Amino acid sequence: MGGDSGEYEISLKTAANIFEVVDRTKYVPYLIHLKGNSWSYTDSENVVYQIDKNDFSLQISDKKVAFDTVFIAIHGNPGENGHLQGYFDMLKIPYTGCDLFTSALTFNKFFCNMAVKQFGFPVSSSLHFYHDEKMDYEKIEEMCGYPCFVKPCNSGSSVGVTKVRDRQELVNALVLAFEFDDQVMVEKFIPGREMTCGVVKLDGQVKAMAVTEILSKKEYYDYEAKYTPGFLELVTPAEIDFLLESQILSYSEKIFTRLGCRGVVRIDYIVTAEGVPYFLEINTIPGQTAMSIIPRQVRYRGWDIKDFYSSLIEESFY
Repeated sequence: MGGDSGEYEISLKTAANIFEVVDRTKYVPYLIHLKGNSWSYTDSENVVYQIDKNDFSLQISDKKVAFDTVFIAIHGNPGENGHLQGYFDMLKIPYTGCDLFTSALTFNKFFCNMAVKQFGFPVSSSLHFYHDEKMDYEKIEEMCGYPCFVKPCNSGSSVGVTKVRDRQELVNALVLAFEFDDQVMVEKFIPGREMTCGVVKLDGQVKAMAVTEILSKKEYYDYEAKYTPGFLELVTPAEIDFLLESQILSYSEKIFTRLGCRGVVRIDYIVTAEGVPYFLEINTIPGQTAMSIIPRQVRYRGWDIKDFYSSLIEESFY
């Protein structure tokens, strides 16, 4: 848990929720805190032990603790972008969730969109810029128009995301986005209803969990709406017709499969008035706090939350 991104606090909450429900009759869990170069474990008496990064182990008194698998609950860097996955791959330690390549690809919003579009799914038009690149405002306005969204390519929880309506707002939004990443995406705004679908691989089977509609009291589903009580309503299942629900569930399972995902992910869409679901992004380590969507969808499916996380742990070994 933890990490080095703007989603640090959310990671702590996600990890705490998962840690609470881990089946103690099967597993002995440890909460490992990562922040920069400090990787540590704090015991019940608040004694702090440092992780040996040579083999990701703990030395507690005369006992060496080595781990059978790792549950990665870090949103953003280094847990969602492939960095930790590569480290554990080299140590040959299993871990939950997507592998290095899938994590790196899906973490970059622009390149993930290009891949999903290549697979044949509806995706909004967008442009990609590096921080040292000259901004082509005319091209942005021609291709994306106003309003449009400016997003850091490699961040989550809507950190650094701005909806803009004119040239000056665009300039300001680009400055803000580049504070969080050296790559930025400008995306055409598509009006519609915000939907999201959890997808999980359990016992080797890919299963779309449910479609949830996100009704935000903010203008869009930003960081404050996601994590502040009272700013949004989550409707599970979404109040949509059977055909649209089936289409989103099918899209989600296919995108999960085509991108080579593992574990549990959440895929976000905008559904137009014509009933077309446009892919927005995929969260390979979705928030799993008390307010988060994945636990809600688990409950909706009637699954036992403890068994759900046990299955994710078991799935990591294959």
